Amino acid sequence: MSFGMEEILIALIVTLVAGLVHGAFGLGFPMVATPVLALFTDVMTAILLTLAPNIAVNLWSLLRGGGWRESVARYWPVAVWMLVGSGVGTLILVAMDPNPFRLLLAATVVLYLLSDQLKRVNWGWMRRYPGPSGAGAGFVGGILGGTVNVGGPALMIYFLELRIAPLVLVQAINLCFLLGKSTQALTFAALGLLGLELLWLSLPLAITALIGLRVGMWIRERVNADTYRGWLRGLLWLLCILLVVEFFREL
Repeated sequence: MSFGMEEILIALIVTLVAGLVHGAFGLGFPMVATPVLALFTDVMTAILLTLAPNIAVNLWSLLRGGGWRESVARYWPVAVWMLVGSGVGTLILVAMDPNPFRLLLAATVVLYLLSDQLKRVNWGWMRRYPGPSGAGAGFVGGILGGTVNVGGPALMIYFLELRIAPLVLVQAINLCFLLGKSTQALTFAALGLLGLELLWLSLPLAITALIGLRVGMWIRERVNADTYRGWLRGLLWLLCILLVVEFFREL
């Protein structure tokens, strides 16, 4: 697919805004960029366009803030499961319609957000069994990231339940994203789906995304932990709405 100047300008604006959101929340780049870019391309092209920007913002988010080695040492198993799930999810994306996964993801996130009201739903088992639950969150997040480019909510539920510090949460999630997106890029390359034009176009998009990321980080550094967690819950509600809209739009 060829891109005119108007499409390139739109893509630059979208990646700038998506980078800002990712910087403010520690995640969100693909959840913002993919559906908007898919409006004038298609889902797979949108995912391919955002691979390099995704990897760039994930790497910067992981390394910034100090203590990232401790976060990697503690949560690398979750990232490995994300890697496995991402490979499986990318194969699903190529082979079948991934649209139903959007509705399944939205339903799961709503169940989590309403768990305080639904007293029978207890997510405390994640804290009691962090190893198995982390493996499940990583694998499910990888499959969702590979199919619909939205693996963040599954990881957010897990890490929010662990009640770790915001900086560690951001580093752990971006470690998982980094391995997941790198695996997706290698899978696309192995399948011969990474065209040279998309690669060249993704490089300036990556630079633009990093500019937005830095602005978002500046915002995040000026809020306390409780406010930050409240923002994350609000973001999850917004993502649920967007996932349902996208599901019906793709029918």
